[in-house]
Amino acid sequence: MRSPPLALSLALSIAAALCALAAGCGNDPFDPGSVPNRRPVARIFVTAPVGGVLNPTSYFQRTFHWSGTDEDGFVQAYYVSIETEAGASAPWDTTAATDTTMTFETDDTGRAQALIRLACRDDRGAYSDTVSQYIPLRNFPPVINFVSDYDTFFWSYGSADFRCFALDLDGNVTMDDSVVFFLDTADTLLAPLPEGEPGADPALRPVIKRLDDPALGTFQIDLHGQAQPGQRTLTIRVSDEADATTRFDWTWEVRPALSDVLLVDDSVGNFDRAFYHSVMDSIYGPGGWSLYDISDGLPDRLWVLLETLRQFPAVFWYTGASASPRLAAAADLVAQYVQPSAGYEPGKLLLVSPALIGVPGAPPPSFVTNTLGFRTTPDQPTFYIPSTKLGLPLKPGLPELAFTGNISAGVGMSAADSSTTKYLYRMQYHRYISSRPASRPFVAVRNPPTSSGTFAQAVTVTVQLDYCAPASGLAVLRALLSQELGVVLP
Repeated sequence: MRSPPLALSLALSIAAALCALAAGCGNDPFDPGSVPNRRPVARIFVTAPVGGVLNPTSYFQRTFHWSGTDEDGFVQAYYVSIETEAGASAPWDTTAATDTTMTFETDDTGRAQALIRLACRDDRGAYSDTVSQYIPLRNFPPVINFVSDYDTFFWSYGSADFRCFALDLDGNVTMDDSVVFFLDTADTLLAPLPEGEPGADPALRPVIKRLDDPALGTFQIDLHGQAQPGQRTLTIRVSDEADATTRFDWTWEVRPALSDVLLVDDSVGNFDRAFYHSVMDSIYGPGGWSLYDISDGLPDRLWVLLETLRQFPAVFWYTGASASPRLAAAADLVAQYVQPSAGYEPGKLLLVSPALIGVPGAPPPSFVTNTLGFRTTPDQPTFYIPSTKLGLPLKPGLPELAFTGNISAGVGMSAADSSTTKYLYRMQYHRYISSRPASRPFVAVRNPPTSSGTFAQAVTVTVQLDYCAPASGLAVLRALLSQELGVVLP
């Protein structure tokens, strides 16, 4: 038999090979089970630093986070156990969540703990290793301090105010909604009384004060004359639900009312003291009179100033050559001191200031007109007094007022009505301003006028007395206090 041609033989061989290959290739799907499954990895977000330990965190509403990853699938479930007591096993919970929020109970020292154990399972049933993390927990005691815009003080008279806040880092909801406060004169063995109840006097016993705003923790403590003279300490206490108590103390000097006249120093600097303070020394003796140095600013709450003024039958308030923003801000309260509502004794005011009218920053017109008793338009604008010119009295018994140099400033007044019996002093003729004719400005006035038959409520002097002759100024001020205001002097 003859053999087939070579080309035919090669074609038949290739065809057979292709048939054999086709017979060995099937259409079965890929089997994932034939690939080894990799285990998932579980992680807890909070971990200790390498070689270190975690700092304690708050016990209240603590949120713990975890996660899991799987390289060849996805995490299907988490297994979580959180132990809250050492040596006491906690049950395992199965969850798809990745966080939980818990609040713990603290022990007698304000401590608690959480030991978190975590594992996860992937979609093919593989489990991760179990990871764990110990988290120390603690209660943070509240804190108490002054609010940011509060002006602290280191002395006062019997009245004072304190604006504070209480804050708990665990959240203010864990803190009491009230504070307890008392002065160092109180009997702390007595049970606290709510503020406003009979006998709730912080000088005698602890007093409970509810927070004005529990969310912000703000509150205000007002001492209406309860603080006795001497070094006083106010104590404020606040507690939280874990029985931690915070104590805040503030110590200051409470000054006594030494004299019938309170000197209000409203002149910036110390130059004024040589005259005005020496006047009070001459009248009451060194250390025998009361001073309110207001040149650094008003008290945090103006009612404190009013209650301070009311401790004295008379107030001698003086300013420098410029308008006083403190007098302008407190003018309404000074008016209430001089002309009070029912229930208060009227006070007497001796005011010495050359910057009450006709200058920027002067007190309100109503105060000048109604309380002081003269018009707000000056009869003679600001002028300076030569040493050769005197302030001449307009009433018998008042001494002349002499000056020592061309420095003392003044302003001329005109009374708020036609009564001339309000005027107490006027300057000698002088060309005080070159563009004006010679004038005799009035520089002291009383309200009400002498014709009322009573002592004045207010006497105002509109020349700066810092530069007057000391003996002359002392005689004039003594006369104004005693003869015009009716103050009984030593």
